Amino acid sequence: MLPSPLPELRCPLCGADNECAVARTGAFATACWCREVMIDPEVLACVPESRRDRACLCRRCTEALGKPTLE
Repeated sequence: MLPSPLPELRCPLCGADNECAVARTGAFATACWCREVMIDPEVLACVPESRRDRACLCRRCTEALGKPTLE
């Protein structure tokens, strides 16, 4: 059985809707804005350990804490 995305719909930093289409649909094949940005490792280090690799940051936090760059 293949793993499914976790239904984590809140940003682990601010609690706002993270607008992650993958988490919302439960399908990794879903296109989402979060696949098109690279976030500075220092920004990711701000995510509480219990939420790391479980939920996407929201756009506001990625933009406020670091400048995401398109791949």
